[in-house]
Amino acid sequence: MAELPQFEAPPVREIVVAVQFVPLAQFGAREALSAARAFEGWELVDVLPALAPIVETPSGVAAGQSLRLGLGTPPQRVVLRSPSGHQLAQVQQDRVAAHQRRDDQPPSFATARALLQAVVQRASAGLQRTLLEFPHESELIEVIYDNTVCIGHDPADLHRLLRIVDANPGDQPYDRVEQIRVGFTYVLREKQEFRGRLHVIAEPLLVPGEHPAVRLQLICRRIVGDQALDSVLAQSHVDIVRAFTAVTTEEMHHQWHRTR
Repeated sequence: MAELPQFEAPPVREIVVAVQFVPLAQFGAREALSAARAFEGWELVDVLPALAPIVETPSGVAAGQSLRLGLGTPPQRVVLRSPSGHQLAQVQQDRVAAHQRRDDQPPSFATARALLQAVVQRASAGLQRTLLEFPHESELIEVIYDNTVCIGHDPADLHRLLRIVDANPGDQPYDRVEQIRVGFTYVLREKQEFRGRLHVIAEPLLVPGEHPAVRLQLICRRIVGDQALDSVLAQSHVDIVRAFTAVTTEEMHHQWHRTR
């Protein structure tokens, strides 16, 4: 495999690694608190309604309704924060997620992946169920790279960041826009088989004390199927790094000090 592009000053602020699995029978307040107790030293941030299941379908196929029935109270989601404040964990009926945030250095995929493993181990201990193994095996993974990019004084200059955006959006008097929000996707295939989708989302972001910025998210969702979870996670990291380099401009690569 060819070496991945590398940057000395990447704009990534947070990396999220999540796995959706065959759901537990229920995950109410009692299960949420049981999971939270296994995170000794971590702060319980909140107990919220569960997120809806992630669904990725092949192009041209309508996404069907995802209905998962549980017993008792509506499914919950527990959110916890590490003592340093740079790590978050989320656990719900069908998903675990690890958030590695920027401290004095940009977060790395290796660190986020290791954090996910620790989150799974703690949640499994608290729930007394082995997550990501039968009968709660992995179904789909989601990897998110959340970036904050400063492109100057005008957040409408999104063409300086993304190659898909035209520098001339229209004729006068519509040649200058106030704000731009853009999102686009790529289908991920292996041997012509649908494996998931990569999403790119850019939107304005106000950072206190700084110039207007852009929040650039790259979200990779891959179906696990009969593949090893580690290999699917690793491929998702490759997808994001290569896509990040492919869709952004040479001007930004210079700003981020691309080394290869």
